[in-house]
Amino acid sequence: MKAKTKKTKLRLREYSFQQNMHGYMLIAPAVIAIILLSIYPLLQGIWISFLNYDMTKANSAAFGTFTGLKNYHVIFSNSKYRNAVANSVVWTLVNIVAQLALAMVVALVLNEKLKGRGLFRTIALLPWAIPAAISALTFSALYDTKIGIFNVILIKLGILKEGFSFLGNVQTAMPAVILANVWKSTPFLMIFILAALQGVSYDMYESAAIDGAGKLKRFLYITLPNIKEPMAVAVILNVISIFNNFNAIWLLTKGGPLDSTEIMYTYAYRQAFVDHKFGYAAATSVVIFIVIAILTVIYVKMIASDRKE
Repeated sequence: MKAKTKKTKLRLREYSFQQNMHGYMLIAPAVIAIILLSIYPLLQGIWISFLNYDMTKANSAAFGTFTGLKNYHVIFSNSKYRNAVANSVVWTLVNIVAQLALAMVVALVLNEKLKGRGLFRTIALLPWAIPAAISALTFSALYDTKIGIFNVILIKLGILKEGFSFLGNVQTAMPAVILANVWKSTPFLMIFILAALQGVSYDMYESAAIDGAGKLKRFLYITLPNIKEPMAVAVILNVISIFNNFNAIWLLTKGGPLDSTEIMYTYAYRQAFVDHKFGYAAATSVVIFIVIAILTVIYVKMIASDRKE
């Protein structure tokens, strides 16, 4: 016990202000910036979520008063919010499954010894490098009812008689936005998988091939076991990115038509900057923060376990 106490005291001395004054002074501007730009707005947002902060009723006596959990009760009892939560789940799950499958296929192909492999890898990364606004405008043009390439091809094939509004139809709006986001975001996941594949020795594949193992068995018993840990970390990180993705939906559909593509992020944005109900918007944002915090904890723990191994 005494030895542990001495070690604790020595560690505290190592971090004392007197011994590390210059270091603390150097990081002070960064710490102050984080407090002002991140921590303070976060705490302020949590506090607003407990207030009656409807700007459309700013002149009322109840404006700015403490309402407890009323905002949370209102949003969870709202059918539109429940729809946004359901859409968020669908949006995240379908995106991650589609991106994982496509990223795996592309990574496996680009991991092979191909001529011009470096060029193909660069081309595969281009969608990720394109700004979200440009990507959204491009797909908006592709989905156009008159000049959009999708409609032109379908009409020439005889599948459609006239232009179809993919983004304006309740049944097709979500799949259309998901397709655009899969194209934009898949390279991010592909990079992680490709990097993991680089660590798998070709000797293992050659030995398995000599033993008569086919491509499927080599993938199942060599590739997957060797890349599952880094791939799992990449998937969690990508889930956070997809759940946080506001631009893809807002720039293409703004949550429409008839809230068919409304997710929690667009719902919170609409409550704050369209309807000016900042109390409700803050409550929604706090729920989003809790979800992201849980995913982040899982991600950090997975990173920590990888380092220990």
